Amino acid sequence: MKNNLMRITSLFIALTVFLCCLTACGKKESKEEITKNPVEIETPPPEDLVNLDDYMFTDDPNEESDVSDDTLTASEDESTTNRSHTVTNTRQDSSNKTTDSDDRSPSDNQPTAEPNVTVNRKVTREDLISLLNAAGYVYDAEQDIYYTHMNPWQRHFGFGSQYDTAAGYLNMEYMTFKCDFTYGDKYWRIQCWKGQYALLCGAEMGVYTKDIDSDLSEDFYACANDDNLLEMGFDFYKTTKDYNERNRLFYRPIEYHWWQTGFKFGYCNPKKCVAVMTIRAKDSEMADEIEKGLLNVKGKNGGLNPFYKYGSSDSYGKSNLYQRKGNEIKIIWLDAGYTNYSGEMF
Repeated sequence: MKNNLMRITSLFIALTVFLCCLTACGKKESKEEITKNPVEIETPPPEDLVNLDDYMFTDDPNEESDVSDDTLTASEDESTTNRSHTVTNTRQDSSNKTTDSDDRSPSDNQPTAEPNVTVNRKVTREDLISLLNAAGYVYDAEQDIYYTHMNPWQRHFGFGSQYDTAAGYLNMEYMTFKCDFTYGDKYWRIQCWKGQYALLCGAEMGVYTKDIDSDLSEDFYACANDDNLLEMGFDFYKTTKDYNERNRLFYRPIEYHWWQTGFKFGYCNPKKCVAVMTIRAKDSEMADEIEKGLLNVKGKNGGLNPFYKYGSSDSYGKSNLYQRKGNEIKIIWLDAGYTNYSGEMF
C-alpha cells in the first residue's frame, strides 16, 4: 500500500513538472513572436518619408487645355485678342453680352459716349498695359510678366472681403483662401489669390495684420508694415498637366514682401491652374500658427476646404497640400478656399 502511494505521488510530481515546462516553453515562443512582429517596429512618421516636390496630380483625360486658348504673344503691337472681355456699366449674363466690331486701339479716334449710355468695347492689350503702368506695376521683360513693387499705392488701403466681391464685377475672377492666425500681439492674415484678371492670368500672396485691440472690423486688415514682411514666392502653372510636366508659366522669387504678385497675358481656369507657394515664417512659433491656419482654411459657406499635411494619413487623394521643413512651409494649391464668383466664369 505504501509503495503504491509513493508511485502515485511520484507520477503526480512528474506530470506537474512536465506541464510547467510546456507552459514555460509556450510563453517563451509567444514572446519571441511578438518581438518579431513588424507592427511593433517603430518607423519614422509618414511625412518624413515623402517630398512634396515629387508630388503629381492624377491626370484627368477630360481636362480641357487652357494653353490652346492662349492666343496672346509678347508682342506689344497686338492690340486685340480672339477672346475679349467687354467693359460695361454692370455685370451682364452671357446671353446679354455684346461686342463691338470696332477693334481699334485707344489711340484711334473713338466716338465719345453720350451721357448715361453704356459703352461696350473690347478691352485691348494696350488698355491694360496703360492701366498697369499707371497703377505702378513693374514689367519683367525676361518673363513677360507684371508684378508689384514694395510700395504701391494699394499699400495704404488694407484689404477686406468687400474687395474680392467688387473684383468680380471688374472681370477679375479667381480662387482665394485666407490663412488666419495670432502671433505676437497681432492678428495675422495670409491671403492668396489665383486666376483670371481681365486679360491676364496670375497669382498673388498678401500679408496683413492688425492689433488685437484694433477698431478695424473683423474681416478688414492693414497691409503689413516693414517689420512684418515675410519671405515668400511662388511658381504658377496653367493646368495640373503643366504642373505634372513642371512646365511653369512664370515664377516669383522668394523675397521679403507684403504683396508678392505676378500676372501674364493669357487665360486660365481659376479652379484648374496651380500655384506652388512658399512662405518662410519668422520663427517656429509662427510656423506652428501658419500650419494651424492652413488646416482651418474655409470654403465659401464657412465650411472647411483646407490644406492637408503631405504624407499624413488624411492627405491621400487630396489636391491641396503643404509640407513644412523647419520654418519654411510650401503649399500646392488647386482649389482650397473659394471663388469670388458663383457658378461658371463670366
